[in-house]
Amino acid sequence: MFCAKRKATLVISVLFILFFNKFEVLATDTAKNSGIGYSIQKISPGNEIDETNSFYDIRVVPGEKKKIEAKIINPTKEEITVKSQIFSASTNDSGDINYTSENKNPDKTLIYPLSDIVQITSSDVKITIPPNDEKVVSANIVVPKGAEDGVILGSWYFEKLGQENAKENKKGITINNKYSYALAIKLTVNKEVEKPALELIDVNAELKNYQKVIVSEIRNEVAAVVSKLDVSAEIVKKNSNDTLYKNEQKEMIMAPNSTFKFPVYLGEKQLIPGEYTMKMNVRTSDSKWQTQKWDWEKDFTITKTTARQLNENAINDPKVEKNWFNIIVIVCLFLIIIFCIVIYTIYKWKLNQSKIKKRNKKMKKNKKSKTRKHKT
Repeated sequence: MFCAKRKATLVISVLFILFFNKFEVLATDTAKNSGIGYSIQKISPGNEIDETNSFYDIRVVPGEKKKIEAKIINPTKEEITVKSQIFSASTNDSGDINYTSENKNPDKTLIYPLSDIVQITSSDVKITIPPNDEKVVSANIVVPKGAEDGVILGSWYFEKLGQENAKENKKGITINNKYSYALAIKLTVNKEVEKPALELIDVNAELKNYQKVIVSEIRNEVAAVVSKLDVSAEIVKKNSNDTLYKNEQKEMIMAPNSTFKFPVYLGEKQLIPGEYTMKMNVRTSDSKWQTQKWDWEKDFTITKTTARQLNENAINDPKVEKNWFNIIVIVCLFLIIIFCIVIYTIYKWKLNQSKIKKRNKKMKKNKKSKTRKHKT
């Protein structure tokens, strides 16, 4: 449970992603005016698929080596230090591509993560830029000889050090403003794959942000960015057509060779143990291919233990309504039993008192009889 007295920390990380299709170019050269304090510019390596893109859009072949560069601009009057890393792209649970961290559990279909084949020049990993100056940093790409057709995706991530200027508000919440840049890197090995391939891996019940949710894990098993992805899901009791829960989301995008968990929230409804079926309809209208559709059904079971644990730990549940009828019946039965015990106890007590009186009366009578005989 949450501790009311404990201070909460809220980190606001303002990220500038330079990518394509559904992503707009948010980073500009006006870092000084916007208060960011630095900016990053891509330097085109030449011979890109589309050199007008703000990201690295490079066609490569297996075994090829290539150098890419970026410019770090410091428009301020103070020296700054910027650290950069290479991240492999993954898909987050909101149905967007994540460029800002490395997935610790990449999908098994991701054979060549970008972070394995792109290396930043050692002297440029952490670099200091003097006031009102700029520096060029570089990274080297070595495409594996075994790389197959398709896209290898990730980012060159930049973050200025020393940005943790914490401010505490009246409610005890600490806010940290951090500004970072992610220059997307898209390597197309030979050509795009001929068609997308998605599959439903598993369905489970779990907690997400302390809310009960049933998640369907979807896998993009090919080396392709799958965009304009629409997903609808409904949950029914096994062998039934009555919808219990449902969710729908449009315009999502998946990174190559990645998975994400599509959620169906239960809200304030209690999770009930039993056997269920997940029904899903998935559609992509990505312009790289003709419209593709997938229809899936998968049975899953919610055990009593899982249901109890999730219901107990969820914070959005209302108090469970009491079954007053059962309570009244139990109370009445209890009172009847107490009444019977009291009546029986009184009966036994009276019966016992009657026996005692009869015995005492008999003893007195016998005593008088003995006294008369003695006088005679």
